[in-house]
Amino acid sequence: MAPEATAAEIRAAYRRAARAHHPDMHGEASSTRMAQINEAWRVLGEPSRRREYDLTVASRAVATDDDVAVAAGSDARAATFREPHHNPLARYQDPPRFPWRFMGGLLLVGVAFVVLGVLTAGDPVPPKVDNVLNPGDCVVIDVNGDAAERLCTQAHDGVVEILLTGGEVLCPNGSEPHRDRQGMGTACVRPR
Repeated sequence: MAPEATAAEIRAAYRRAARAHHPDMHGEASSTRMAQINEAWRVLGEPSRRREYDLTVASRAVATDDDVAVAAGSDARAATFREPHHNPLARYQDPPRFPWRFMGGLLLVGVAFVVLGVLTAGDPVPPKVDNVLNPGDCVVIDVNGDAAERLCTQAHDGVVEILLTGGEVLCPNGSEPHRDRQGMGTACVRPR
């Protein structure tokens, strides 16, 4: 493989070699070769280790060229080391794979659960009367003038605007004061 090979080319070469020499396909005889392939991938598959390896190979080549030049008696200059091409964005050129199929499957399962829940859910629980007046509650006015809570889906005489718990009895315009049936204060009720 050329020193200028990209990470994708190295990965493709590793996969081809692993398929060709895997012990599952070729028995125990290929296990030594597979160990060598894995070691090569360990070194060349990571950018920092690959740079270190390229430097080592280049320094060996320079030393060998110098020895040949000296042995031949020539006046050759020592070969200069050329830094291998390094792309700072290399890790983005071959991004990790995202498990799209798995995530799509999870999404489909989630949608199926939601649809199943909607289809099998019964009617919503109707609101219950708790006999504690709150603003927005519908009320009926008893004969004695007390206000009692009633579901808004049933016939009612008015809607509570505000509750007065102190001694004040001033209700906003258009609402009438009525004593809470529970004796909790005065409810200002706007008639229907």
